[in-house]
Amino acid sequence: MHCLQFVAFVAWCGGLIPGSWTATLQPPPLIQTLSAGSDIGPEFSLGQQQPQAPPQEKGEPEDAIFWRNVGLKQLKKTIDQAKRADEHSYTKKARNIIIFIGDGMGVSTISAGRIYKGQYLKHGYGEEETLSFDNFPNTGMAKTYNVDKQVPDSAGTATALFTGIKTHYGAIGVDATRSKVDAKLGRIENIMEWAQKEGKRTGVVTTTRITHATPAATYAHIYDRDWECETEVPPESVGIHADIARQLVENAPGNRFNVILGGGMSPMGILNATEVKRTKFEGPTETICSRRDRRNLPAEWLAHHSKDKVRPALVHNRDDLLAVNAKKLDHLMGLFRNNHITYSIAREEGEPSLQEMTETALKVLERGDDSPGFVLLVEGGRIDQGHHMNYARAALHEVYEFDLAIQAALNMTDSDETLILVTADHSHAVTFNGYALRGNDILGASNLHEKADPMVFETISYANGPGYYDHLANDSRPANSSNMWMPLKLYTEEERRAPTYRHLASVPRKDETHGGEDVAVFASGPGSSLVRGVFEQNYVAYVMSYSGCLGPAKDFDDSCEDHKEKKPIKSGAGSLQAAVLPILAAAFLRGRLL
Repeated sequence: MHCLQFVAFVAWCGGLIPGSWTATLQPPPLIQTLSAGSDIGPEFSLGQQQPQAPPQEKGEPEDAIFWRNVGLKQLKKTIDQAKRADEHSYTKKARNIIIFIGDGMGVSTISAGRIYKGQYLKHGYGEEETLSFDNFPNTGMAKTYNVDKQVPDSAGTATALFTGIKTHYGAIGVDATRSKVDAKLGRIENIMEWAQKEGKRTGVVTTTRITHATPAATYAHIYDRDWECETEVPPESVGIHADIARQLVENAPGNRFNVILGGGMSPMGILNATEVKRTKFEGPTETICSRRDRRNLPAEWLAHHSKDKVRPALVHNRDDLLAVNAKKLDHLMGLFRNNHITYSIAREEGEPSLQEMTETALKVLERGDDSPGFVLLVEGGRIDQGHHMNYARAALHEVYEFDLAIQAALNMTDSDETLILVTADHSHAVTFNGYALRGNDILGASNLHEKADPMVFETISYANGPGYYDHLANDSRPANSSNMWMPLKLYTEEERRAPTYRHLASVPRKDETHGGEDVAVFASGPGSSLVRGVFEQNYVAYVMSYSGCLGPAKDFDDSCEDHKEKKPIKSGAGSLQAAVLPILAAAFLRGRLL
């Protein structure tokens, strides 16, 4: 550290002297990390730092061409690493692909959810429990940021996962060149479109509205994720962008899905006026748009398939879902709530579980070894929404339900033919902290055994959210105490075990935020060895594309043709050129090279 910088640092520290700190305390100088050409070691920068503009603001759009190149380069890097190790399992091909998205299921949620499962099932202490995907042979870490946001949302991340193209926060099925007044601008194909071109059956299962961000990214191409009903489309986009619900039934790939299971009757133009809500959950996601155009989109979906050889099925409750002859059906739609399906910890009568929906979907999709196979999305969507409201118990129970669905898929599929991926779209601002004793209730107090601690706190807490208001001391703060939080002992056991109990959040927000850290990707089955190391989230789409012989990586090398002909794998020399040359040519025509 240079002398001047040291003096500046000491001067800042001097602000901590009692009696003067209120007037002189300033934020610490910014520590800069190394960059090209800088001196060794971090440097203190005393000047005001301005964040750099994202590349798209410098005339270098991170569009489809950019991100496809990133994904293919990562694929080449991974395959080259395998070749150097004389490891060739990456060439195995998947007839079927199932991608499980635990919405908001970051690493802390996985760890806490694992313990919750063990304690809920009374399997020992809890920490030694395993989730079904803990046993998957391959694991990687995905970087989740959006093109324009350090901490992402589900629309941009789902688009990255299903199209191989990262995009803006809030965008679905379009790249960073999207436009409110041109629906075709920035439009990109997704894995369901790739699959249908190969003759595969396709389906979507979710515990959220079927028009919500993650499932919508499998079929919709729209500027804003909030345009679920026509009433949400702004005037300048009316007649240009069809709302998300319409896209499901009007356009491919949505209107060709073999399975559509989830909530969201209201955006689809139907309503259960007698729907029961025994538990009142709060939050922005508990409200939903409704249509004014009087269109009954499920009826239109039925009409679209009315001439099919096998009559389509539309169901609205668990009994009817389980009663369908799924192995004979070609098209099944199940919409079970006006809004989202209720949190499983407070499941309402007539609602199917995620496991039951997954099992039914697989029966519809699987048509034997001679069929081209299928691609299925299964989303545990309410993990995310539980965290948004600091409902830790509800969120962790959703992880348990999600795990049951994954185990069901493992039981019903052939591991030699089916690539199964389990990941999250993003994380959350939830912490798993303290020095709790082994076997301590994961949702309980962390430090009851530390008698000298001035404040009892919970193992699970949040960096921000509405739990701040629930735990603020107000008049309950003891006299002469600096503790701003209400003592935990003032909550009854019944209150703390309720699904609507909020864990403490240290920053007040009506809706807790996502977390920006990398998320885990677990992989099993053909092509799973391509999941390794740390990579951009959009790379997951290229793993599915290459392994399933569909989409942009189908012709990356000769492995798909070799798989069809059942002959030895040819050399991959020149494979990157074959995959990237068309992209580079397009970039050249647009006036730039990558």
